[in-house]
Amino acid sequence: MESQGRINGLWAAALVDGLVAAGVGWAVISPGSRSSPLALACLRHSALTSRVLLDERAAAFFALGLAKAEGRPVALLCTSGSAVANWHPAVVEADQARLPLILLSADRPPELQDCGANQTIDQTALFGAQLRAFHALPPAETNGDWLAHLAARAVTQSLWPLPGPVQINVPFREPLLAAGPPAPSVAARAADGPRVILPRLLPAAEEIARLADRWSGRRGVIVAGAEPLPAEPIVRLAAALDWPVLADPLSGLRFGAHDRSRVMAAADTFLRGTTLTPDWILRFGAFPVSKPIATWLAGLDALQAVVSADSRWPDPQRAADLIIHADPAALADAVSQVVRRPAPPGWLSMVRAAEVAAAGLMLRQPPPEATALRTLLDGLPGDSLLFVGNSMAVRDLDSFSGTTEKRLTVLGNRGASGIDGNLASFFGAAASGRFAAAVAVVGDLTFLHDLGGLAAGQGIDATVCVFDNGGGAIFEHLPQAGLPEFEAAWLTPQQADFAAATRVWGHSYRRVETDRLAPGLAEALGTAGVSILHIPIDRAASVARHRALWAGAQSLKESSR
Repeated sequence: MESQGRINGLWAAALVDGLVAAGVGWAVISPGSRSSPLALACLRHSALTSRVLLDERAAAFFALGLAKAEGRPVALLCTSGSAVANWHPAVVEADQARLPLILLSADRPPELQDCGANQTIDQTALFGAQLRAFHALPPAETNGDWLAHLAARAVTQSLWPLPGPVQINVPFREPLLAAGPPAPSVAARAADGPRVILPRLLPAAEEIARLADRWSGRRGVIVAGAEPLPAEPIVRLAAALDWPVLADPLSGLRFGAHDRSRVMAAADTFLRGTTLTPDWILRFGAFPVSKPIATWLAGLDALQAVVSADSRWPDPQRAADLIIHADPAALADAVSQVVRRPAPPGWLSMVRAAEVAAAGLMLRQPPPEATALRTLLDGLPGDSLLFVGNSMAVRDLDSFSGTTEKRLTVLGNRGASGIDGNLASFFGAAASGRFAAAVAVVGDLTFLHDLGGLAAGQGIDATVCVFDNGGGAIFEHLPQAGLPEFEAAWLTPQQADFAAATRVWGHSYRRVETDRLAPGLAEALGTAGVSILHIPIDRAASVARHRALWAGAQSLKESSR
């Protein structure tokens, strides 16, 4: 008779082999006892790259960053009890951002549930509706042939019809491990799992023709939202229609060698004063970061079409006249081939004039963050990763990045838009090895909120630029700024030694003024390991210059009549 430890090992190996066969290439593991069979199966699998991180919360955000960069599911493993609950913030982000994670939660067996057993909680409903699927396995048994099919199913559910997290709860009885030599691999049995072919959604040809007919010859605007989008097909469609593209910085359309002649990067500024009255809005991707764009969209009389690649309803303003569930690249290519005529003469040039006027305003007295961001963008090599934190960092990138032919991948956690886990997510994306260099831009509170995430950077070459404006400066631009409790309850400046916090994890630290950022960045990019560039920002000057810019934008009087 097989020992329980050996049964556990074979069971775990069959599940992990099935996940790898279905396309999982990374496992992020937090140490624990009950998860030992699964941890060993991951660590000993020759086709799986494993990373061990102590803190489950940081590990989950690290896995999320990897999934974002890799574009395929990442396995996340921890032991039972409160360890699993530490995943919750990252599971929320994965749900909202539609990122595929496979959550392998080790558990106690049924006889230890609901009876006061140590380190045992109900793990079956922990994440609720944030999961795409939940699979409760029985305790390990001798017949594990069916696990390859379960693994293929779980990976598919994490990718389609709505990408996101899938949990597999895996209880183990003791003894957890077998005595003696390691259990043999059961990789041959894992090959029995099915190969899954996912669809590429595209409306019927008659619907494509109808869309092209409705958009041809009309004044329209394409809005490319806050998630990576296929740049070339969208700009080809913009060229066929002769429409401008208002591109969010996270869309990917601002950076690269594709045609950027219709890509506008200053809409957050010019829409504060310019009046655009298109006939049609065509929106791809997540809702844009920019509040002026959101306000403009909400107030339009134009018809609005929203393209969604999955089953989620992408219309927070309830303004859409048309929801198109389709692959963005396939739809853009199909419509661009049958457009009959471009927009009326002068439409694109009018929008471009507003863009040029806004860019001129930004050059007069730019906020310090604008100067720093342009320095960073100029100093990054091509094919780099730029990870941008939430609050003011992503908004300033939106306002001041401009466009460039340099190919950059811009990522951020905009699913739930939290400041938690940003550093760990950045290091996860950087660990993918897909980028020539990896740089993050975060605010001081975002940095301090994820100090535990600094551990995830060990062994990775990356640079974190901290824009330190002494607290939550984004609230300076909101009504809370006038309250007597503003500093204590919203600005929340922190007393922290950034250098000491950085050195806990063996990273390098330097404080760099904005006028010395170029050489500081060059030195950091040439240094192995993680470099923290602490960049002080004069908050009062920043707030004053932002306000002056926005006041200047109010004077822009371009009209779309």
